[in-house]
Amino acid sequence: MDTDLAYAPLIVMVAAAVVTLVIAEYIFALQARFANPLPRQWKLAALFPWRAFGCTLALIGVDIVALGLALFVPFIRVLMLIFGLSWVFYAKSLILLWGFRKYGGYGEVERTTYVNANSGM
Repeated sequence: MDTDLAYAPLIVMVAAAVVTLVIAEYIFALQARFANPLPRQWKLAALFPWRAFGCTLALIGVDIVALGLALFVPFIRVLMLIFGLSWVFYAKSLILLWGFRKYGGYGEVERTTYVNANSGM
């Protein structure tokens, strides 16, 4: 409908989409990084983007650049089909490490174990 009343739901839907996108950027990273109950993880995922606003803008920027390159550069589109989104996720993981740096320690470093695949057979 092309009326002025149609703009109010449109604004609400765009705001809800932005909030959903921002929560989706952080929920799985918080789940992998920190041990919290599920309701606490959702609360942290909803609050963390506003605490690390620069990190949030960088994550959304990586998404926009990747989408723009995939849409307008055919060679990059082919690379995305072959290699998937692993490059995008790697770039986002570096940004998330930067954002999580001041929250939580790293814990104990695990000892490296070297296992020979042929030993014991």
